[in-house]
Amino acid sequence: MPANANATKLANLVNPQVMADMIGAALPKAIKFTQICKVDTTLKGQPGNTITIPAYQYIGDAKDVAEGDSIDISKLETTTAEATVKKVGKAAEISDEAVLSGYGDPVGELQRQLLLSIASKIDEDVVTALGTATLMVDDANPISYDGVVTGVDKFVEEGDVSKVLFIHPEQLTTIRKSADFIDKNKYGGDLMMTGAIGTICGCEVIVSRRVPKAGGKFTNFLVQMSATETDGQPVLPAVTIYLKKAADVEKDRDILAKTTVISASEHYAVSLSNPGKVLKMTFKA
Repeated sequence: MPANANATKLANLVNPQVMADMIGAALPKAIKFTQICKVDTTLKGQPGNTITIPAYQYIGDAKDVAEGDSIDISKLETTTAEATVKKVGKAAEISDEAVLSGYGDPVGELQRQLLLSIASKIDEDVVTALGTATLMVDDANPISYDGVVTGVDKFVEEGDVSKVLFIHPEQLTTIRKSADFIDKNKYGGDLMMTGAIGTICGCEVIVSRRVPKAGGKFTNFLVQMSATETDGQPVLPAVTIYLKKAADVEKDRDILAKTTVISASEHYAVSLSNPGKVLKMTFKA
């Protein structure tokens, strides 16, 4: 009888459907780079595993037309990019003794780590997508206010557009020592981005170990956070994460070892959907 009671308790504690629902609900917030992305769920339940992303070029400003003259005709140019849905997953094994010990919350901890594992992989893919940006600034010096200004000016903005600058933890001291850095803790003020430590040249600064470091250089990303609409027309976000289906969680019993293997997987695609909103800046490490 005790054995049956334990089995019932174990089945209740390790519930794949409950885990899947909780991981699916928490995943968008767990992705650190999701603040610069749009999480798109329109592909859920749809056939196919390839997404075609259109990008339209501006047809130009209107021109004066004299009486009796014809209006010039411009052709709407379009380019497309494709993103392929892929599957990522992680599995872990937990013993009955660990589950039933009563110490801490091993099932909850396993669920948390499965969530972080998938979110971390999506973050990695977002950084890979950012790395395909073609707008670039190469600076032979360490990161500085002047270097960030040069990057900001590459956007050729007509107004004040919110921007986010991602830096590596090893660049943090240099940024903080800059007289032009406005520290959130020192000066306060509301910041749009969760985790931002302050601003420099009007850009909110976020520290991430995902910022690439190679060949004696850091590759920093400067991302525009402009509105999703301009003059009533939709504007693509810098990066889009397409979630194909809800998180999938399954379990499998090893009746001899008395352990349970729990696996979690996610189907998604990541695309640089608006290259004009992303600037790569390389600085000396």
